[in-house]
Amino acid sequence: LSQGAVDASVRHTSAARLEHLDQSLSALPTIRAQLAKMSIDLACTRSYVETTAGRLAEPVDDTVLHVLGVKAAANDAALRITDAAMRVCGGAAFSEHLQTDRYFRDARAGSVMAPTADVLYDFYGKAITGQPLF
Repeated sequence: LSQGAVDASVRHTSAARLEHLDQSLSALPTIRAQLAKMSIDLACTRSYVETTAGRLAEPVDDTVLHVLGVKAAANDAALRITDAAMRVCGGAAFSEHLQTDRYFRDARAGSVMAPTADVLYDFYGKAITGQPLF
């Protein structure tokens, strides 16, 4: 989902032209900065997912923390990335050919699916402060 939003945003901003400036949207520094933030956010999330998968394959003391945190972190990243995708694509983000609006909607579904990020953050907080999870 996040990768799709980044890809769609890069494609659109590279192809869409600002006729009065005779340049693409991606020629604007503010658009490039948003695309960079989206890509970095995605890379950080991917790294956390890979680290967590490794800990599941070979558990260590902090495996539970990673499991608790990774869903919340990935969902929060998807919310940020899809929000930025809607902004950098502008009105075109609502057209079906980009699918940006669908990524935006689907990212929000993750925040209400149990366990929610709020619950996971509470569990994580309990774990790092030595409190029982349940």
